[in-house]
Amino acid sequence: MSTEWVGFLGISLAFIAFLPQIFHLVKEHCAAGISLRAYAIWWIASLLFLIHAFNINDSVFIALQSFQLAANTVIVVFAKWYEHNLCEKWVKKYKNSGIDLHQQKGMRPHEH
Repeated sequence: MSTEWVGFLGISLAFIAFLPQIFHLVKEHCAAGISLRAYAIWWIASLLFLIHAFNINDSVFIALQSFQLAANTVIVVFAKWYEHNLCEKWVKKYKNSGIDLHQQKGMRPHEH
């Protein structure tokens, strides 16, 4: 009995997990809280896993790593593009914590 469907169910969960991060980043033009270094490393890891998945011809693994590579690409590109922008949510967090935005390196509220 094949358990391939379980793998594709897992891919669906991974897709759902990435959506809020990507939507917030693209819609709000806000990269606060995103570690570019971590996502860049995950991008490289996904590429290496994808190469391995093709080598072993595993369709679930190929689909998962293709999705991971695409999602990480979107996050890295937009996070770099908006790395100095803050949405209202993050502006409020900084203000409530007593952090002066003008003293933060390059951070500025995003104007809609």
